[in-house]
Amino acid sequence: MKKTMTITVLTAAIAMLTSAAYAHDGTNEAGTPVCLEANYMVSDAMNAPFASANGPGQVVEQNIITGERGITVANPFTDPTNTDVCPPEMECPGPWKPTGNFSGGMNGHAFITSAAQQALTEFQRDGTPVRTVSYRPLLGNPTGPAGRGTVPRPLGTQILPNGNLLQAICDANFFNAQNSDVAPEGGLEANQYFPPVNNTAARAANSRILVIDQETMQVIDEYSQPKRGKPGHDLWGCFAGIMTDSDYMYVSTFHGGAILKIDWRAGVDKHSRGVGSNKPFEEDEPFELGKKKNRAKVAGIIDFVGGPANNPHRRDTLRAISFDESGNVYATNRRRSRECLRGEVGPGGCNPGVFRQRISIDIIDIDDGETDEDATLALDPGINVIAGIRINRMSAPGCDFVIAEGGTQDDCDVETLYVAASAMNPGCVNTGTVPPNPCFTQGGYVAEYRIDAAHLDGGSAWGGGTCIGDPNDAVGNTGCALPIATFGGEANGDSNIDPRMLMPIQRAFLQ
Repeated sequence: MKKTMTITVLTAAIAMLTSAAYAHDGTNEAGTPVCLEANYMVSDAMNAPFASANGPGQVVEQNIITGERGITVANPFTDPTNTDVCPPEMECPGPWKPTGNFSGGMNGHAFITSAAQQALTEFQRDGTPVRTVSYRPLLGNPTGPAGRGTVPRPLGTQILPNGNLLQAICDANFFNAQNSDVAPEGGLEANQYFPPVNNTAARAANSRILVIDQETMQVIDEYSQPKRGKPGHDLWGCFAGIMTDSDYMYVSTFHGGAILKIDWRAGVDKHSRGVGSNKPFEEDEPFELGKKKNRAKVAGIIDFVGGPANNPHRRDTLRAISFDESGNVYATNRRRSRECLRGEVGPGGCNPGVFRQRISIDIIDIDDGETDEDATLALDPGINVIAGIRINRMSAPGCDFVIAEGGTQDDCDVETLYVAASAMNPGCVNTGTVPPNPCFTQGGYVAEYRIDAAHLDGGSAWGGGTCIGDPNDAVGNTGCALPIATFGGEANGDSNIDPRMLMPIQRAFLQ
């Protein structure tokens, strides 16, 4: 009976996911008519000067039909007596730095991750917190104020076809994590790099994807680093974005410049067979990390950088990832004109001007060559610190722009790409020298871009420009993609935000 229940749950969930993710059975091309229609949620760390003011963190919902703000989910850790929301191992209250969010779980609830508290909190649809699971005891992080914001950190959150939740865990050196590695010359090792983050083999091996039971909010399984010599071992590391289809989960490697395509069924044991079929652990035998049977089976690699696994250009590249309805993969890619090696910081070293922020695209119908980057959407030097993207249908404000350009309503019935960046200054070109980079204007919000062939790199809409991202090269900055609409930010009479993740909403919050 148990086996029958498991198969039924899996089959129903897979059928539901497949119909939702591929509304046109994979026959439509990027930028052609779509059926998706949903708002988005963006995690705002509220760190000034990117955000308008320092704050405890929030998650903002945006209505793409009206262009107006929806509900704002506030810091849930305000009542230290509520042990369902603030378990004893957490510090409450405290700043809430949301990094990942998922909407559409059991009862239509949302799940929002806090990197600061090492926690995942379940919310009702009006933003009321329900309960929290803390990862600190499992990951070995200290408790109380000393542990706030430590590493390893939970980042992106998603759901498996069988209804279990997924949580990306990133272990790497961050400049603002007090338990990052110490440099021989003193201070944190992360500060020897620009940007101030880096990875090591030991920390990469400690990164993992956790599986959470929605009913109990307990960690019941994991996917850990493949053993040496197996696919994905060398590129395994800090994970940020997760997405799934019926057969695989796709995870972005922050310092690897690649997406690992993992067979989510491989290694799944009796404790994580799906909602209604998960077997609980005994109290005296809780789940433990590091078991050999939980090694991930990497079935494929989408590599947007190329070269050896230790290529310096892989560091601090991929964060968020998204599918379009045809199954093409989009990823944020902080490509650099310099390697930005250890010690190349400060005057004469690396700075925001070395980045060419772009969206890398893997088109599933193209045979790949050296890398899997089949197309790109170049963003100008004013778009920096990209943390979130998602594919959705064109917004109403975006449609107004298209029609004003001479388009029709049919031109609006297409997929577009939403990009969240902490430094949003669209249209910036050659306005000065670096350093400092005049295009790096702190203040974040969300911008919407077209992704049809005419508006990708080299497309007819941009005149074939190269958009190399160097603010000193006016000619090289022709051909940069420009947004058709922007949401939030002081440019739109709202507050600037400091985005961490931009995630889909399967069911909108109550307005």
